[in-house]
Amino acid sequence: MELLNDRFRKTALQVDSLTTELSAERSTAQKSENARQQLDRQNKDLKAKLGELEGAVKSRFKASITALEVKIGQLEEQLEQEAKERAAANKMVRRSDKRLKEVCMQVEDERRHGDQYKEQLEKANSRMKQLKRQLEEAEEEATRANASRRKLQRELDDATEASEGLSREVHTLKNRLRRGGPISFSTSRSGRRQLQVEGTSLELLSDEELENKTTDSNANETPATQPAPE
Repeated sequence: MELLNDRFRKTALQVDSLTTELSAERSTAQKSENARQQLDRQNKDLKAKLGELEGAVKSRFKASITALEVKIGQLEEQLEQEAKERAAANKMVRRSDKRLKEVCMQVEDERRHGDQYKEQLEKANSRMKQLKRQLEEAEEEATRANASRRKLQRELDDATEASEGLSREVHTLKNRLRRGGPISFSTSRSGRRQLQVEGTSLELLSDEELENKTTDSNANETPATQPAPE
């Protein structure tokens, strides 16, 4: 946009310059036309005076008549020169008019291109904002997914730890059973059972707690195997 504005300013300066030159050429042409008309009037006046002098004092003022004829010749030459300059000025005016029209067309093209570039820039900005919003939404979704994954991982670790504790208890029981010690069960107030093996008391989970642990472990293992959201 800055480049287009600079080109537009340069073109405007060219238009102003050409307009000024055109005005100057027109002023010169007008002055030349006025001078020609004045010279025509002077020429007519001089010819009229010459005719009067020739009729009245032709013999007495022969030298003056010759001088006037010379002056008339000079005026005619000057008039011819003025006509040539006027023709050149008119040609320059026509050329300036043509150049001015070309510059105006160029300015219009630049303005139209500038509007197109501005419209494309607005569309690009709108698309960028839309993509930015989508990226922010994706980042928020990824953050929520990561938080959920970490929560599931913690629950899975807890379930794994509980499963390992149960495995150790079962292993201890197997070892006690191999030794052939007496085994007895007792139920506590919390609903947990205590296993008595050779004077050793082991507190086992109740059926309901064991079922809950197994259900939580299965539920935690299932989402852990799913791929993380992109």
